[in-house]
Amino acid sequence: AAQFLHLEMEASMAQNNSGESCCDECGSDYLSDRSPMASLCPECAHWLYGYPPCAHEFVNGRCSQCGWDGAVSAYVRARQSRAPDKPEG
Repeated sequence: AAQFLHLEMEASMAQNNSGESCCDECGSDYLSDRSPMASLCPECAHWLYGYPPCAHEFVNGRCSQCGWDGAVSAYVRARQSRAPDKPEG
């Protein structure tokens, strides 16, 4: 099942009009239709603005749900280290 999800995600990201975006904060590519914000991946949108986190499922280095590659900016990393309740992701 995980391999199927990965192939589905790759196919979606490979299409020109797939909604693939690059996060302004961390630089990761992600599927824009999976994020609540236009220029942030779901992970950065969560840490910076409190949106619900993606239930990341990594397959070959990318989340099969949203396309995030695990990149974290220095600013978000600092916020994570200060967070009393670190979200799972």
